[in-house]
Amino acid sequence: MNRFQALLKREVKSSQKDLNTYALVIVLILFGFETLQSLVARYTHSTFPLEVYSEMFPSFLLLGGFIITSLMFAEDMFGKNTQHDWLMLPATNLEKFASKAVLATVAYPIALTLLFFLTSLVTEPIQLLIFGNPMALFNPFKDSELWVLLAQYWVWNSVFLLGATYFHKAHFIKTVLAIGVIGLALSGLALLFARIMIAIRFGSQMPMFDAFSYMDARYVEQTVSSLQVFLVIGKILYYAVLPVFCMITAYFRVEEVQATDAV
Repeated sequence: MNRFQALLKREVKSSQKDLNTYALVIVLILFGFETLQSLVARYTHSTFPLEVYSEMFPSFLLLGGFIITSLMFAEDMFGKNTQHDWLMLPATNLEKFASKAVLATVAYPIALTLLFFLTSLVTEPIQLLIFGNPMALFNPFKDSELWVLLAQYWVWNSVFLLGATYFHKAHFIKTVLAIGVIGLALSGLALLFARIMIAIRFGSQMPMFDAFSYMDARYVEQTVSSLQVFLVIGKILYYAVLPVFCMITAYFRVEEVQATDAV
């Protein structure tokens, strides 16, 4: 456990300057954006903004988190001047991988949520004193949207974590392109499956979209009931199987790099 904690400290220390800069940029953007909206509301006599933090939080969580995750292994695994030091660390491959995965998957959402709350705690009184803007502290737990957002982050961050370990350069861009290619392939397979089912039901000469006009209410109801089962299975695959698969595959990628000395 002490060794794992040392790895976590190493990760934070090595990226402390960049993380501090990133946090400062977030604070300045939030303060500047709310100040601008308050100015507009004050001098146009419109309603003061109340959802600045909630509107911007998903962008920093998802886009910012994915970019940070994509860069987690760039220097340690693939940097010519730094990979040897990381490979020779007195820790197991699982500990090396887990230290980065925990920071990207767990620590980042918590730190970002805390940063948004503290920023609102400082910014809102200033806006109240200067513009008379009503207090609207950032409260991510006011509804269930945060948990849905965190679930989405858990899924897609695992995909970008796999891309960070798999690609040698341009990790974020290559991961996005890979997701696009896979998405197109799955869409093509779904259309092919739908065409086969329609051909079985109505014959191969029936155009796919015209077939929907021939479906009676009973058949549509049966189809919807069947789709509910597939939706449940799809959610299990999406929220559980896919992230775990990506995490395990990323770990074995780290094992491969360690065994081949990052060649």
